[in-house]
Amino acid sequence: MKKVLVITYSQSGQLDEIVNNVTGQLQEDTSVDIHFEKLIPEPAFPFPWTDISFWDAMPESVKMIPAKIRPVTFNPDEKYDLIILGYPIWFLSPPIPLTTFLKSEEARMVMKDTPVVTVIGARNMWVSAQEDIKKMIAENGGKLVGNIALHDRHQNLLSVVTIIYWMMTAKKDRYLGIFPKPGISDKDIQGAKRFGLPLHEALLSGNFASLHQKLLELNAAELSFDIVAAETRAKKIFHVWAGFIRKKGGPGDKERTGRLKMFKWYLLFVIFAVSPLASLVFYITYPLFFIKIRKNLRYYKGVTLR
Repeated sequence: MKKVLVITYSQSGQLDEIVNNVTGQLQEDTSVDIHFEKLIPEPAFPFPWTDISFWDAMPESVKMIPAKIRPVTFNPDEKYDLIILGYPIWFLSPPIPLTTFLKSEEARMVMKDTPVVTVIGARNMWVSAQEDIKKMIAENGGKLVGNIALHDRHQNLLSVVTIIYWMMTAKKDRYLGIFPKPGISDKDIQGAKRFGLPLHEALLSGNFASLHQKLLELNAAELSFDIVAAETRAKKIFHVWAGFIRKKGGPGDKERTGRLKMFKWYLLFVIFAVSPLASLVFYITYPLFFIKIRKNLRYYKGVTLR
């Protein structure tokens, strides 16, 4: 009997739907015992978000500061053949509940010497968060053997509008009847079932050496070089803003509301006014940095840690 531990955090349910499709073939195999663990923060983060509560999650997400989650239901002393971590992206970072878990004693106990596959549901930027996750997996003694990252395929600025609409209303429909539906498309969510076969084969054989390459051949981690370049720059700036905001207190402190509003309008200005010009400059200079860019893309698609 093979044992699999699936740990997820999902507010909207989209990530859980993706993970359910990825693990569908494992669920059908009676020789595989799967324990699904949904992380539950205490208190729960709101969904839909209110305006300030949404931005208030940024500093602690970026700085990866643990909060409180409900005790896990699995036995951390139990040995699993595979752990699957499913998560969305919060401000280019792992969501606070997953960070909280990965920095816990239970995570250290259960992940030691165990293969781990990550499953990501993102707007379009996920490499910075995955780098954080890679480090925490390594610190817990786990071995990352595969990564599956699904993302919203719509144009960057359109997806910004639709994701904010979705987060603030919990409605996954066409904003004003003209914008595309927010989030990852139904086609891509259903298409996640294709990753089940290589995952199943690796689990049964106990050999995960070639798993990630097989996942990549199925387009498990698609990246755009201009988006990656913008993301890596933005993550550094987010750290500066997170520190600036936290000087006025912790989550929920009214004293930091003014700085949260400053960050909100700064970010929206950069996204809609600066990023289009920055992308144009990047495309113009792309040939000058071709080798470095391609090298970085290969690294971010992989499961190794620099």
